[in-house]
Amino acid sequence: MSKIEFFALGGIDERGKDCYALTINGDIYIINCGIITPPSVSLGVKKIIPDFLWINQNKRAIKGIFIGTPSYDRFGSLEFFHEFIPNIPVYASNVGAIILNTYFQKRAMRHKQHPIKLNIRVMEPLKTERIGAALITPFRLSNSIPRSFGFVFNTPEGSIVYMDDFIVSSNKNTLFEDEIVEIYRFTGRCIILLIVGTGIVGRFKGYTAPNHRVASYFENIMLDSPGRIIVACYDHDVYKVLALAQAAASTNRPINIYSNVFADLFKFLNTHAYLGNKRPLTIGDDKLDESSNVVLVITGTTQRLFPKIEKIINDDDPKFHVKDDDTFIFAENTIPGFETFEAKVFDNVARTNINRIYKLPREILPVSASNEDHKILVETLKPKYIIPVNGLYMDLIEYQKAVIQSGFPKQNILILENGQCVSFNNAELEPKSKFIKLEPQYIGTQGVLDVGASSMFEREQMKENGVVLLSFLYSKEEKIIKKFNYDTVGVINITDENRPIINAIIEECNKLISNLMSVAIEKNALDMKEIKISIRKIVDKQFEKKFNKKPLVLTTIIFSKGSKIIK
Repeated sequence: MSKIEFFALGGIDERGKDCYALTINGDIYIINCGIITPPSVSLGVKKIIPDFLWINQNKRAIKGIFIGTPSYDRFGSLEFFHEFIPNIPVYASNVGAIILNTYFQKRAMRHKQHPIKLNIRVMEPLKTERIGAALITPFRLSNSIPRSFGFVFNTPEGSIVYMDDFIVSSNKNTLFEDEIVEIYRFTGRCIILLIVGTGIVGRFKGYTAPNHRVASYFENIMLDSPGRIIVACYDHDVYKVLALAQAAASTNRPINIYSNVFADLFKFLNTHAYLGNKRPLTIGDDKLDESSNVVLVITGTTQRLFPKIEKIINDDDPKFHVKDDDTFIFAENTIPGFETFEAKVFDNVARTNINRIYKLPREILPVSASNEDHKILVETLKPKYIIPVNGLYMDLIEYQKAVIQSGFPKQNILILENGQCVSFNNAELEPKSKFIKLEPQYIGTQGVLDVGASSMFEREQMKENGVVLLSFLYSKEEKIIKKFNYDTVGVINITDENRPIINAIIEECNKLISNLMSVAIEKNALDMKEIKISIRKIVDKQFEKKFNKKPLVLTTIIFSKGSKIIK
């Protein structure tokens, strides 16, 4: 009898930071190791990764990490996971291995560090391997990255199927063909649990294919544009880059992939004839300004793409300089949270002499599952239970609405939270779930920030209302504040008009804090943590009353006793 548990360390009620723990008879399998990159660096936070405390506590049972779709938001925190379990096997496809190795090598070069040495195990599609307690079979999916995998975890009672994202397509290109129909060979037609990414459910009611096809759109622009073409798209959108290569080959234009990470993958695919019989002509970075009709493809993560575009548009790039007859294409759909960055880029492009500016039409969909894709998947696989992942809460609900239209029972679609662990015994769902406490881990310039939710609140408070720095010397014998130093940063502008108000606040705070200290000493209840909390409330109240602000209050107390000073 198999004991199965599943929970998310990240990736539920959020897009990004995907990281899931699947336990089969005590053996733990980690699926993805994702990351969230905020649209801008705020409060010192550059990245957000899953809480790996549970991982560290259970590392002896972990059998490997499985990367299905090798996009940065799904593998970006591997370097931090690697600190806990340095030699953990990372299972991926051959394309996934190239992306992972290239990314971490280039990142190390950029930061002048030694690259982390990942223990990558390349899996073959439809070839089963025993890893710990489970027989695991990868199968191909058709999505934005070629050779992406889903995984079947097989147990004696039935199987668990995991899929990041997919579309139902008849694409015969070997890079993007799927093997979903082959799953039955490895599941014994008994799927206990389907774990699947929500894709773009709710945004499009039909099938994604053929509405994702984009080569003819690019080709028409290339035929209509006399000069060079600058195209910007995200690193994970390999499908679009290959469509650009196809269009460039059809219109006899050379192409340059202006991305260290993606250039290596493109070279591999081109060398191994994955781009078709008519391969595009590629030119080096040093020939960009000499070419009159090159297709320059700028790729980057969601964090790095916009600065890359700005660098070229502002003529700060040493190898490519904008000309009047250039054409600019932003080949992506708008991502929530990045609207401002996108608008700024288009505004800056318009300030140049470029007069042909294009944005991908809404009618062209991402290579991601729509409503009918999800419905046909469920009708085909007939799982007993489903857990939708990688989406906001509204996406999970939209998924539920779509799938129950195909007759699937609503109660068997499990809408979870991060940290909510569900269990199955002998293929049956246990009635109660347990919760694993998780705290997001914030990454700053210097690495992991030792902050939790309360610290992030304080940073937000400091950003909005400023800081009050308060220090005083307190005499225990005389029970008075002998020296009182007070300063503000970013709270108010000190003018002749408000200076008397500030002096009144200082005087009132001095009186209230002195009384607070005296009472605490008399009662022998000098708890410094509680004292500082009380002082913060006193100062907060005074500033809120006079200036409608609640600054962050940082307090230093020095005690004097006779000739001694005690901090």
